[in-house]
Amino acid sequence: MNSSEQPLRRIASNRLWTSGGIVRWPLVTLSAEGRVLRIERCPDPDRRAGTEFYAGLLVGDFPADYRRAFDALLTRLSEPLTETLPPLLRPGEGVWVVLSGLDYATLRLTPQSRILRL
Repeated sequence: MNSSEQPLRRIASNRLWTSGGIVRWPLVTLSAEGRVLRIERCPDPDRRAGTEFYAGLLVGDFPADYRRAFDALLTRLSEPLTETLPPLLRPGEGVWVVLSGLDYATLRLTPQSRILRL
């Protein structure tokens, strides 16, 4: 790698939101521009050097105004994320976030839920 190349970013989480469903134990490799290069399952991400781990649900393509979008989701706590997330997502335009403090059994946000932009 020469000095002008940016390193890849590897991010692991408890779950990953995809249009095809939820992926458990995801390890997402992103390019320097934030483009997904690879998604794999990795139950032991701590064994991969240089891997960032975030507890929660990893979501790509979240609106760039992520705080306002998250606040809108919080007004719909009774609805599962399978219904509330898809209309918000901006394929190819959004940002990566982690939603934490979820009720995983029902896949709903809770009053304790938080968002972190990656």
